[in-house]
Amino acid sequence: MILTDRELFLLIICTVIYITLFILVIQNNRRKIQLLQSRLDNVHAMQKLAVIEPRPHDINTILLSPVYLRIKQYLTDGRSMSEDDWGELTEVVNSVYTGFSEKLFSLYRMSDQDYRVSLLVKVRMQPKDIATLTAHSKESIASTRSRLYQKVFGKKGSTKDWDDFILSI
Repeated sequence: MILTDRELFLLIICTVIYITLFILVIQNNRRKIQLLQSRLDNVHAMQKLAVIEPRPHDINTILLSPVYLRIKQYLTDGRSMSEDDWGELTEVVNSVYTGFSEKLFSLYRMSDQDYRVSLLVKVRMQPKDIATLTAHSKESIASTRSRLYQKVFGKKGSTKDWDDFILSI
């Protein structure tokens, strides 16, 4: 079978497009692997520097802070937190766990919801309380936690896996 000039031209164009797409897919996969490896390296570095269990004084600093006491009242009232409360809680957590926020954001570009869930996990709130304080369902909170683990570590993980990681940094 002899190909016409037009058929030959189309075959060459299709081959070039196929090769180009193949190269782009490979480069994209390499980029994703490098990004994941970078995240994992950051996680390992954070965990080496972190103190797994805070000193009792550190826990008391959070538990006795005005914002934490307000949060407990919000839970009693079934209310969510205000923007000012989130800012104040962030300050308290970062004063006790130096650079907590920066560490989280260095791993993954989190939404406000992702960050807030992680922040409340860090201060040892229960999932049902996190749901109340963020005005989301308990299922949404569970989904957020397991999704974050998968995004940061590149593998499936449970909600407990994410919580354990957050408590370790």
